[in-house]
Amino acid sequence: MNAIRPIRQDEADDFLELLSGTFGLDVDRSSRFFYEEPFFDLKRKWALFEGRKMISILTVTPLTFGWGKAIGIAGVATRTDRREEGLASQLLRHVLREATRAGEGPALLFAVNTKVYEKVGFEAIDQVIRAPIESLQGEESAPTMLENSEVRAIYDRWAAAHPDRLRRDDLRWRYWKWHMRTCTPFRSGYVCAEPGLLREAIFSPTIAPLPLMEGTEWLGTTRMADELGFMFSRATLEMTLMGYQFPSVPQLFLTDQF
Repeated sequence: MNAIRPIRQDEADDFLELLSGTFGLDVDRSSRFFYEEPFFDLKRKWALFEGRKMISILTVTPLTFGWGKAIGIAGVATRTDRREEGLASQLLRHVLREATRAGEGPALLFAVNTKVYEKVGFEAIDQVIRAPIESLQGEESAPTMLENSEVRAIYDRWAAAHPDRLRRDDLRWRYWKWHMRTCTPFRSGYVCAEPGLLREAIFSPTIAPLPLMEGTEWLGTTRMADELGFMFSRATLEMTLMGYQFPSVPQLFLTDQF
């Protein structure tokens, strides 16, 4: 009989090995991010076992919106020799039931292949796209970077203004800073750019040039692109944002991807 439960400390290496093998990651290089990232919590790393053998896994991350608590699900993986047996669906259903009992019933996940998740009740609620941002400034004109405390104040005001926006508690801000985000002030808000990518920005919709390097692309949901007033001449679908019993289309940035 299959058993489903959170993993123990002595099972963490097996969990990482299965996860890395499924997504083509180097185990040694992934180890630091797996064990040191601020959301690491054995109680939120679930596995389906046959006897002592770990067969299917996933990770749960806590989420808080203005309307209440939810979870993000990531890293769904099954041993290559045991796929197409419905084991991931069995694991997902169990975790969703447990989340409901814990008062975190609604769930989100990012999917490339949506079929397995549709089987357990997830629905497509948004899309993650990559698209070129047309109006840009040269890098040399970029102003001074904001302090983390300034970014947090701007974000928290923004999040509090709408119930569908993701709240960041202290743990989530530690996760945000752990990735060494840097943000540039822009129109009483900011843009949070990485080399070639913009995944987070808060400002009133504008057609003014952004303080970004030429060639920067937006990587985020269509909902957030609309909130910022972006209009793209072309866009590439990267993933589908799926929701389980989710009350609305969430407003969150890919910097918070779980």
